Order: sequence, then C-alpha cells, then structure tokens
Amino acid sequence: MDHPRPSQPPEAAPLASPDPDDERIQRAASEVLGLGQGLARELERLRLAQARAAGLRPPTWALLSLVAEAGDLGVTVSDAAVNLSVRPQALSGAVAELVEEDLLEREVDPTDGRARRLRITPAGLLRLAPGEELRQRLLKEVVGQIPQPTVAKLVLTRLQAALRHCLSDNPKG
Repeated sequence: MDHPRPSQPPEAAPLASPDPDDERIQRAASEVLGLGQGLARELERLRLAQARAAGLRPPTWALLSLVAEAGDLGVTVSDAAVNLSVRPQALSGAVAELVEEDLLEREVDPTDGRARRLRITPAGLLRLAPGEELRQRLLKEVVGQIPQPTVAKLVLTRLQAALRHCLSDNPKG
C-alpha cells in the first residue's frame, strides 16, 4: 500500500526582472531615487547637528566619529582618509587639532612603523556624547515608524549596491 508523501512546498519562482523600458517602472524607480536623495540630505543634516552638538567642524567631527567607531584598535590615518574620501594629507590639520584638544591619540602603528594609528580618548568619547543622543533619538523614531526594519534594510542595501555598481569602473559587467 502506498502512503501519501508529505507535500513539498513548491519552489519559489525566481523574480522576473521588470521591463526597464516600462514607463511605470521608470517613474517608480525615479521616485525611489528621489527619496534616497532626500534621505541623504536629511542624514547630512543629522551629521551637521551632531557636529554642532559636539562643538566641532563637520570634517573634524566625521574623523573623530570614525575613530570612535573603530574602537580600541583605532584606525590608521590612511584608512581614515579612505573612509572619509579624502587624501591623508587633508586630515593632518584635523588630526593635529583633535590631538591638541586631547580628543585623539596618535601613535606609531606597531605593525607598520611608517603608519600612524589614531585612537579616541575618553575626552573624545565625552565630546561625541551629545551627538550620540541625537542618533539614539533617530533610532527610536526608526523603530516607531518602520514596522519591518528588515525590509527597509533590504531595500536600502539594494539601492546602495545599485549606486556602487553604477559608479564602478565597469558598470556593464
């Protein structure tokens, strides 16, 4: 006697690529891009408010925040420059200013004697605290307004990937 087999869920059909010439899709994609640009402007306003709250110029605040994110390992000046999209020489003034104010420590990298490693000091962390409060308020807003943050994360990740691909050296590949 044959026993019925448990049914297997049907395989999900791969998502069909939309017709890039479809006018509706073009309009919707344009709206997504416009929303992304608006988000970028609002995030820039947040960065400016955080810098102002810390009593720092925005580029100096960006460097101090980047070093804080790196944690105990700190970051080399070269890596900081790459992350901030500037030449290492462009950071010298901000680094000197932050070291002078005892917000950063600069030391020789133990693995590469030519490199300089930056670490945030306790005073630097205190200086960033008011801006972190703004970030925490934003996180509460996000949780309150976005019922499915994983979906938002997926959409933003794909938008970021599309932007990177568009700006890559080989956008057709």
